Amino acid sequence: MRALRIPLLGLCAALAACAAKKPPPPQRLTLGESTVEYRDYTLVKGSLCDADPRRLGPELQKINEVLEGFVTKSEDATKPDATAEQVEVLREGSKALGPVVQAHTKNLAGLNQCGFKKQAPFPDVIKKGDEVVKLAKARLDEAPTVLADADRRLAEKKWREDSNAREEAAKQTFCTAKTAVGNGDLYFARAEPHGKTQWMFCDGIMVEQASGSEPTVVIPESVSKKDRKRIQEKRYLDAAKSLPAEEIDKPGAEKPAEAKE
Repeated sequence: MRALRIPLLGLCAALAACAAKKPPPPQRLTLGESTVEYRDYTLVKGSLCDADPRRLGPELQKINEVLEGFVTKSEDATKPDATAEQVEVLREGSKALGPVVQAHTKNLAGLNQCGFKKQAPFPDVIKKGDEVVKLAKARLDEAPTVLADADRRLAEKKWREDSNAREEAAKQTFCTAKTAVGNGDLYFARAEPHGKTQWMFCDGIMVEQASGSEPTVVIPESVSKKDRKRIQEKRYLDAAKSLPAEEIDKPGAEKPAEAKE
């Protein structure tokens, strides 16, 4: 009986070794409309080099393609004129790709220990993989800053579009088609995100104030010399000064600004 136990123990050890080299289960990555599978072979020691090269090669190539596609498509999100859709590509990738990049980095490094590393397509897989991993890591590292800047720009753009619409509505409500120059009727005011505030009057005259400066009256060049004589600048400055701050249209305002006469 003692002699039979040795082969049995050896068989159990062999079976355990085989089981230990079974590749880890795939994990799913959903990016946009695409879903791909990837594995972190370092979770099971020896499983990468024991994998079937005919399956492993295409699997790693696919991850290279996914990362390259992300780098290419997310490039537009870093531009000042990026659209919400372009920014969303970077946002989605920044949420999903961290574990994929980490696993792919380890898998590519592990290929150097495999006997088939010099067989096609692995030399190209390693070379391309190293390139796209480096680019993807850089893009993911900058993503928080890029997204914060992009979100701020998009919010400002949306506010400006809405503010222009509110201005037009206020003008139609409070101004007449034949407003005389010098009447000093204020219909709208806007505080720009970067410090300048403007008060608009029905006769086309404006009061402007830069951050840290005194307000000034701005008269359009189209106003004739005769009409300029009717303009009392103090009237415009007083109207601007008397408008409550909460009624000045600004980013984050919860309600449209209303004109005050």
